[in-house]
Amino acid sequence: MTGPSVDNLSRAKIRRLLAAVGSAHTPDAATPQATQYDWRDPHYFNEQQHNQLAAVVSQVAARVAERLTHFQNCEFTVMPASITQHFAGAPGDVMGPGQSYCLTFGPDHDTPRGVLAVGDETALKWVTQLLGDSESDGGSDRALSSLEESLLCDLTTGVVEACLTPLRSHHDFRTAPHVVKGDPNLQLEHAEEICRITFQITQADSNESDEVLLVLPCRVLEPLVGQGARTTPAASAPEECSRVLMEHVQQMPVTITARLASTLLNVEQLLDLAPDDVVLLNKTIDAPIDLIIDDRVLFRGRPAQSNGRYAVCVTESVAGSSQERSTAAPIN
Repeated sequence: MTGPSVDNLSRAKIRRLLAAVGSAHTPDAATPQATQYDWRDPHYFNEQQHNQLAAVVSQVAARVAERLTHFQNCEFTVMPASITQHFAGAPGDVMGPGQSYCLTFGPDHDTPRGVLAVGDETALKWVTQLLGDSESDGGSDRALSSLEESLLCDLTTGVVEACLTPLRSHHDFRTAPHVVKGDPNLQLEHAEEICRITFQITQADSNESDEVLLVLPCRVLEPLVGQGARTTPAASAPEECSRVLMEHVQQMPVTITARLASTLLNVEQLLDLAPDDVVLLNKTIDAPIDLIIDDRVLFRGRPAQSNGRYAVCVTESVAGSSQERSTAAPIN
């Protein structure tokens, strides 16, 4: 190494040193764009599956319009208003606020898994039209008579059948024999994911629209988005899990660093370094090289070469015996 400089550190040298160690200010990285994610809402279907479901629901809306037109002898336009995912929650949370006439359906009458809900005013309007009356007797919040409930059940059964048409090859659901007002008492788990589909219904030559709500478990709608039934994998034996885990661990890459030696220099000596200078290290020429894994010295060895590359012949295990090995570990 060349002799030490007697000059004090100049500003030029200090700037060189600061530039070498990367003291320059690093501009703040741009804030990445992120989609807001609310863990309180279910995400059973991703965006692509949601779009596929929306396409199917649009076809269902056309069938619902045909059923309403057939029953009431008047043209109807039906459009999907919203498709949202929720957790079933408490029994009263499925339908949301407000009272409605509900027709349930499921594998049997005692196990309702879905529901079609029609608001009070809409139900009264529909049965009034079916009876051929220009307007209903009493207020809009009056209860339906037995005859009116029977007519409403026939109409909503037709609507449910139109909604379930795409699912007939996957589920054998049956509608309940009558409508109920209020809580439909669906057989759903508290944390089960449900899909709420709202249809907007407009009668021809009318500026007013009505809404009906269809509620189904998300699992039931899986075939409509090309998603296979989810199954719980069978439990594996502890020995099998241990074997698979060990095989995975054995294939994991590990970085080994070969450290020849080290030394200390002050800042002035560092700035005076130039090509062809010699830096003395803190080890003798016969001292072993450290092999470091995860900041720990686990092996030591001596320098070597193999196939035209630098290598280290491991001679010592720090945690075990010092038996020399005949193979050399290449240094990448």
